[in-house]
Amino acid sequence: MKKISILICAFIFSGLFLQSAKADPTYAVLDANGNVTNIIVCGSACASGEFGGNKVVLQVAADPVTGENRGGFWQGPGTTTYDSNSGTFTMSNPTVINRSLVEQDGEINTTSSSTISGVAITQFTYNDTIGENLFTRNNFFYTYSDDTTATVSVNKNNTTESLYFNNRKTVYDIEQSTNNSNLELLKSKVDVLISLLSDWKK
Repeated sequence: MKKISILICAFIFSGLFLQSAKADPTYAVLDANGNVTNIIVCGSACASGEFGGNKVVLQVAADPVTGENRGGFWQGPGTTTYDSNSGTFTMSNPTVINRSLVEQDGEINTTSSSTISGVAITQFTYNDTIGENLFTRNNFFYTYSDDTTATVSVNKNNTTESLYFNNRKTVYDIEQSTNNSNLELLKSKVDVLISLLSDWKK
């Protein structure tokens, strides 16, 4: 009898989340290049678009029901930017995601696994934060940057075969690389490996 179990572990290193009881929106403080250097709650003091000699822009609206501030988002120096033409914030999260699938056939276990390592990117505008739904990091849709790496491996009977990808690949590229590797364990589990790279592949 064959048993299958899946284990997914994700580590996303989050930045700063500001929370305040004030009934004001959150503003992002910008440098001359559009990098977010801080997030603040400053109410009418920021209405002019400047605070303390720095440019500020609205980032997260106050709660429309309670009027309470709902915090803001900043990933740390150099990781959150603002495009003034589109009004779009871009946040980058260093990310490591490990996934594995274990298949048991009698006394033999076969473990297929993947590790995705790189930067996950999400974008939003101030208008995206207006509404009755609580706006949190969980609402963001992240995509991987093209240079995010991945490693796939298969272990069976204490034999392990691995393959490394230095950037995102299409399903066709993954299949070709696996088939050209002459690694029989990997070739036998290529469909499983592709499924473990589901949100990484192009």
